[in-house]
Amino acid sequence: MKNILMIIVFLTSNLLFAQVITPIANIQDSVSVYNGENVNIEGVITIGAGISNSNQLNAFIQDSSGKGIMLFDYDISSVYEVDLVRGNFLEVSGEVDEYNGVTELKDFSYTIISSNNPDPTATILDLNVNNDIYEGTLVQATGTIYEMYYAGGGTNLNIEDEEGNQMAVRVWDSTGINLDNYFVGFVLEARGAGGMYASNFQMLVGYDDHLGVGEFENYPYGDISEIVADQPVNITFSRPIEYANVILNWKTNSNSEFNLLEMTPTEINENIYETDVPAQGEGTVVEFYIVATDTSGNEFTYPEEYPQVSAYFYTYKAITHSATLNIPARAFNPYSGETFPIEFASKNGDKAILRVYNAEGKLMRTLVNTIISNSTGIKHYDWNGKDRENNLLPLGLYICFLEVIDTSTGNKKTAKAPIVIGSQLK
Repeated sequence: MKNILMIIVFLTSNLLFAQVITPIANIQDSVSVYNGENVNIEGVITIGAGISNSNQLNAFIQDSSGKGIMLFDYDISSVYEVDLVRGNFLEVSGEVDEYNGVTELKDFSYTIISSNNPDPTATILDLNVNNDIYEGTLVQATGTIYEMYYAGGGTNLNIEDEEGNQMAVRVWDSTGINLDNYFVGFVLEARGAGGMYASNFQMLVGYDDHLGVGEFENYPYGDISEIVADQPVNITFSRPIEYANVILNWKTNSNSEFNLLEMTPTEINENIYETDVPAQGEGTVVEFYIVATDTSGNEFTYPEEYPQVSAYFYTYKAITHSATLNIPARAFNPYSGETFPIEFASKNGDKAILRVYNAEGKLMRTLVNTIISNSTGIKHYDWNGKDRENNLLPLGLYICFLEVIDTSTGNKKTAKAPIVIGSQLK
């Protein structure tokens, strides 16, 4: 009987101390439910101790649920600076707290499970929507710096996208990042933890590789080879699933539909598939997604939520003075509210003028008259089919005409392509 009682006590104590891991996404999605509760989480440190604040502990941790949370303490101890470093995988127990819109874990303890883990995949932000749900989460965004100023122990690099949507990118002095090469007009690609300041969402940058020019690689399932104008690009794909076939779907803005390419196993590893996407010229963006079918006939799409989310992409940057005009070879119907996507490009600093003429050569509208000021040299314009008086143009053939001027030499280059306005819906 005594032995039975001892076993019961042992099992009961193990049950009491067994840790149930709570996904961070559950906490962030239901803060009011978890506020004040003790939870157990696990994840990778994305921004370590002493990086985003040298006076208080503001470290960030993220798990496989795709969400992150801040680890908070009023004091930054030397132990934190050794243990809470980028790439360490931890189990953490602590109390959930919400302060000024920031969800945090306080009064916590932790165990280091492993080190040198890669960053979780960053969530690509759409600046046109409310991104508060990504507070604490590793995010990335691209935009032109329209404002840059120093305030309260750090620098704000405020960016806006091509539609004018804005966001603050905060770089604290404690990061040690040199910002000498950044300026108003610079096209910035930034990665960091989502944060809140005065009820506004912002990005908190942590490390040198969180800032840069040129797209961050946004394709997590393989590699994209070096992108050189007029050279094909090799794309690989690998998942821990046995596939019967893997198809890469790709297009540029000049294509009306996606083109299909079969991906085949590489000679080195039969579980890694590859294909070469045909070469493109400067100033071209290539979109792609992958459809893979396993041996049981189940179909998987990557990105997994495509087409609700954007396809992957890579860019042939425009680095020379050139007039690149990419438009789809199809008609469009502005009478139904459809717009027509126009992609044009030349090197940074060139002046670009985009006009639409009718078939008789009469100017209908000047769509764009601007200086190209981004790292890729590529600009986009969605034409609504209207003339300069904002009237819908009649059905027929129109000519899109691009003129590019080198502002330092005055040299000009041009390109043109047809646009067809199709049938009006009845």
